[in-house]
Amino acid sequence: MEEFKYLIPEESIDAIMSNVSKLREIENDLRRIFVEHQYLEVLMPSFEYVDLYNDMDIGIDEEKMFQYMNYEGKRVALRVDFTVPLARLYCSQKEEGEKRYCYFGKVYRKEKRHKGRSSEFFQAGVELLGKAGVAGDLECLQLIKETMSCLKLKTIRIEMGSAKFYHRLCEIVDDERFVDILKRRDLTAMKDFVQEHSFDTSMQNLLMHLPQTFGGVEVLYQIQNLIHDDILNESIAELIHLYEASCMKDCLTFDLAMTPMMKYYTGIMLKGYSPYSAEPIMNGGRYDQLMNHFHRQVSAIGFSYDLSHILKALEKEEEV
Repeated sequence: MEEFKYLIPEESIDAIMSNVSKLREIENDLRRIFVEHQYLEVLMPSFEYVDLYNDMDIGIDEEKMFQYMNYEGKRVALRVDFTVPLARLYCSQKEEGEKRYCYFGKVYRKEKRHKGRSSEFFQAGVELLGKAGVAGDLECLQLIKETMSCLKLKTIRIEMGSAKFYHRLCEIVDDERFVDILKRRDLTAMKDFVQEHSFDTSMQNLLMHLPQTFGGVEVLYQIQNLIHDDILNESIAELIHLYEASCMKDCLTFDLAMTPMMKYYTGIMLKGYSPYSAEPIMNGGRYDQLMNHFHRQVSAIGFSYDLSHILKALEKEEEV
């Protein structure tokens, strides 16, 4: 027992000491902007039923959940995400029309051992429910634009992908190996993969370009010239239209090889990066089918900042 007196579990984050005031400053600045835009702050339960996450198949394996059996003999897990509980809240309260929520708190997901990653993440984010299409996407982008300055980081890059594009590609390719190749951006493996299949010429060209389709809006036009599928073309056109209408042209890049962090994404996907963080400091996206599980058809979009990663990035940026 003596050896554990001064240790914390590998899964835990280290105690935050010198940066507590900075964390609270960022949190308060974000809260102020969220509230100014009529986002209602909610405090969500720390525990959820494991079956809720499993039934909705959100993309987080059961093995990544911290679980226990409650007094009823049912499996309960520490909260692994805010989106599902807030979707449930919207539906259980029989809300109608647009609803705006914001939140601050931790989520818990088991990470691989010896990777230098903790399993608790302090998030601050929003969910915009009931506002469909470009109008909802633009409101989300505008909120990201306004809150980026709250993070105190000098350089932030926002990347956008399309879950609609991704899901259609997976449907056409119909090979589970494809996703792994895409995640690794492995050009050699992609070349071998293409040679193994009898894709038409346009699809071959698209797949060979895909691992490198990253950059400004021009990459969308380049890929658009290679595509002869209506749904793929439609998803590219949606990204171009959103870019032209957005206020973020100066800090927005595109990544058509982006894979969904969560299975429930159906439209645009967003990731924020700092040069001083190995992990994304922001994640988000549109999810128009999640609430079908609650027998509701409600369009939705949201994003969250990972304040733990932001604090680490600030420390490194200051050192430099």
